[in-house]
Amino acid sequence: MGNMRRNRVGWALCLAAVGIGAAQAGELAGRVSDARGELPMEGARLRLVELNRETVAARDGGYRFLDVPAGSWTLRAEYIGAPAVDTPVTVGEQGEVRADLRLGAAESVRLADVLVVGQAAAQSAALSQQRAASSIKTIASSDAIGKFPDQNAAESLQRLPGLSVARDQGEGRFVIIRGIDPALSSTTINGMRVPGPEADSRQVNLDVLASDLLESVEVSKSMTPDMDGDAVGGNIEIRSTTALDRGNSLSARVEGSYNDQVGETSPRLALSGTRLFDVGGERGKLGMAGALSWYKRDFGSDNVEAAGWPEIEGPEGDVRGLEEAEQRDYRITRERLSAALNFDYAASPALDLYWRTLYSDFSDDEVQTTNLFAYNTDEVVELGDSGGLFDDSEVEKLTEARKETQRILSTVLGAEQRLGLWTVDYRLGYSTAEEDTPDALGATFVGEGMRLGYSGAGSRTPRLFADDAAFADPATFGLDEIALESSRTKERETALGLDLKRALRFGEAPGFVKFGAKLRMRDKTGNVDAQVYDGFAEDFTLADFGSQRVEYPFGAWGPAASRGGVRRFFDERRADLELDEDGSTIDSRIEDYRMDEDILAGYAMASADIGRLRIAGGLRVERTDTSSRGTRLLVDEEAGSGDPEFSALSRDRTYTDLLPSLNFRWELSDRTILRAAWSQTIARPGFEASSPRQSIEITEDDGEFEREAELGNPDLDPLRSQNFDLAIEFYPGGVSALSAGLFYKRIRDFFVLADIAGEPGDFEDFDEAITTLNGGKARLIGLELAATHRFSRLPSPFDGFLVSANATFTDSEAELPQRSEKVPLPRQSDTLWNLALGYEKYGFDLRLSATYRDDYFDEVDELDDPETDRYVSDHLQIDFSGSYRVATNYEVYFNAVNLNDEPFHAYFKERRYLSQYEEYGPTFELGLKASF
Repeated sequence: MGNMRRNRVGWALCLAAVGIGAAQAGELAGRVSDARGELPMEGARLRLVELNRETVAARDGGYRFLDVPAGSWTLRAEYIGAPAVDTPVTVGEQGEVRADLRLGAAESVRLADVLVVGQAAAQSAALSQQRAASSIKTIASSDAIGKFPDQNAAESLQRLPGLSVARDQGEGRFVIIRGIDPALSSTTINGMRVPGPEADSRQVNLDVLASDLLESVEVSKSMTPDMDGDAVGGNIEIRSTTALDRGNSLSARVEGSYNDQVGETSPRLALSGTRLFDVGGERGKLGMAGALSWYKRDFGSDNVEAAGWPEIEGPEGDVRGLEEAEQRDYRITRERLSAALNFDYAASPALDLYWRTLYSDFSDDEVQTTNLFAYNTDEVVELGDSGGLFDDSEVEKLTEARKETQRILSTVLGAEQRLGLWTVDYRLGYSTAEEDTPDALGATFVGEGMRLGYSGAGSRTPRLFADDAAFADPATFGLDEIALESSRTKERETALGLDLKRALRFGEAPGFVKFGAKLRMRDKTGNVDAQVYDGFAEDFTLADFGSQRVEYPFGAWGPAASRGGVRRFFDERRADLELDEDGSTIDSRIEDYRMDEDILAGYAMASADIGRLRIAGGLRVERTDTSSRGTRLLVDEEAGSGDPEFSALSRDRTYTDLLPSLNFRWELSDRTILRAAWSQTIARPGFEASSPRQSIEITEDDGEFEREAELGNPDLDPLRSQNFDLAIEFYPGGVSALSAGLFYKRIRDFFVLADIAGEPGDFEDFDEAITTLNGGKARLIGLELAATHRFSRLPSPFDGFLVSANATFTDSEAELPQRSEKVPLPRQSDTLWNLALGYEKYGFDLRLSATYRDDYFDEVDELDDPETDRYVSDHLQIDFSGSYRVATNYEVYFNAVNLNDEPFHAYFKERRYLSQYEEYGPTFELGLKASF
């Protein structure tokens, strides 16, 4: 009974707090637009000066003050790059008063254009939204994104403070926020979580999305309770275009790009349009936006890789040398088809409805040709620090062709309803991501007994060579294996969300309370079908598969199968091939899994403006229910027959996380803002790491048994992080801003790869048992600096110059089992910087940009040997973009990507020990844009 009374008292106090300042008064609403009254000015700050009340213009430029006392007040509108506008307003005791504002209307035509066109407009929009935010965010508008020659959404984000990208074949793929692995951050499209199409991770590869479809990108670096809590690095919100953003518009783009590496020209097309329709005699009540982008890119790369540099016994002592190394040649066609369709409907003054959909289809058609040099270290002819020569060695020639297609679909249906002092948001969303690779075909040919060597050890591009005439004869290489594999991964998520927000005053401090709930239901499946053929009716050789010439800059290549030769042979002679049934079954079944994950979240938060200080904070609670299914493989030649045995494994689990957060925003002056934030976030383990799968093999070799295991760990706890931020921003006037920020993350239950062989338990007598464990700890500390300035006060023609620069300096360390020394966090670079110099005048829009990231720690190969740790070298890329407005609605442009031909380079511990080197060449783009 006592508890019941205390609960009643608590509820009464809560209701009383909500009722503070609840007496009904007048409302002030309106829309902020550009000088022509056409485009909304999102992020404009609206302030009732005498009442010290402020709000921010929404996406459609709309704003609303609730519970305004009756009287005459001064409404001030502020937007970076434009003078403040003061408007007198009179509010009655009841009812709504409208005040629509136009920024730049009283100024020159040039200023009006600056606010909506070009680089300066993009910077104004982004800075205005960042300044108004309650939390720490970095924002890039579509104009800013489009002014750089970026291939996809990931590359557009690498130019923002604290962000870098992990690349694949020279293109940005995954976005790294503040040195945190992409799998530990979250991505949303129009507020809907995006699943990852790849089989083994939660990370979202943003190279799937074309940059043409983006209206803006918002990176949240400090979290609030109304956001999903699984975002240790931060959250990337991608917004597609709506009619609210652009009014009535139509734009088209035609482009051709040339890649110097392969000498191919690639086409690109984009079309987008927005339209506002009148409904029931009311103007602009229905908005429709559509966008379509298609890009087919032919390119390639040349590559040299090493498997490691172990100690090899030579004539004059032990030397770290090569046992295996590869030459690789890639020919790639990547095709992106992306589409967006959005509807917005103002059903009434108190109800807005929307439906937003984005779809992307990304195919990667790749032919990989490889020479694998396997050196016989028992037959050393010569060996030194710079190279070696070995007898009785072999070369494996591999030809692999596959077409991988990744698709992402995100659709969300929602409404915003205003009921007096209450605002209610409803959302129903569905998203899916899949990766489909049908009929990938590869063939392996082996040539034995050759004298092979390498030279140039210690350089980025050691030369692999054969001192043997047999290397040039295709008949030397016998067919060893043909493998046909189809794989598919699919992930789906359905989400329902409800948010309720009530405006109120805490004494004299205006603010709001907000609470809500969200249900996310996700499932992910993986399926592989493999067929391995290793027996043949005849002794086939490489000579039976046609031939092609491989242009390779890092040494002699020798013969290679023609591009279509393996496929033709397989289709014609499949009946003559013998299937390895055990190997095929193992490869097919061990990778299959299914995981279901339901997350139920609820939160409560409040925000108050106490003078110039805004405090926003609250608590989020997330309950996670998982159900996973996998396979156990046992091959036991000691106690069993040695035939593969399969059994099903399953695991169900539930856990709950409490995630508080607090954000402070203090205006030290009209131009200076101090921010601070603290939050707790989590990252759930990857699907492959946490799946209940086991591969256990006990095999005999010369009378001795070798025991090896690879294990999933469904008992993994989520990684947990405490996040601290402190930042200061200064807006000196015009299109300018300076900022500096410190951040610190303290991480526990870090995911670490571990060898549990020899530990008490089921694998105590194993030679190797690899699994993922909790228990590691890590920390990350960093400094972010950013500056943006337009030199508008310089005399003409120098007033067209702009500069944008940012730099991030970080340091991290993480614990690993079986290591006494700590390592950096994977993919964390100590230094990142971006510099862009622009000029915008007389119809010209020019930009020269440079993006740099330092070396980073990539992965562990052997837990007990730091010398095998892989690092990726620093990367500096220089790009140029230029355009000229040939007429009011037409613009011709030229872009140069990777002007300095920056390669990809990875190494083992020290730079002299190569892991991988790859060149891509520069790309040049020429195109025409039309906008109406």
